[in-house]
Amino acid sequence: MQLVRSGKTAININGDVGPFFSSSAGVKQGDPISPLLFNLAVDALAGILDKARRAGHLSGVVGHLIPGGGVTHLQYADDTMIMV
Repeated sequence: MQLVRSGKTAININGDVGPFFSSSAGVKQGDPISPLLFNLAVDALAGILDKARRAGHLSGVVGHLIPGGGVTHLQYADDTMIMV
């Protein structure tokens, strides 16, 4: 929690910097732990979607072209597209 609650943040809109405020959730932009936390979250999401597809709760698109039930999601960099 020390990583999350330390430091102050300000928002810059069109060159005008607002007042600084303390962060209470999340990590700061550029924080070295951000990619690790993101990967943990998207890996868990991918696992949940795959488990739901195998259980028959979801059906992927292009199932006739891709064995195993089709594509339920695509992930690239920091983007996730869920197709149901």
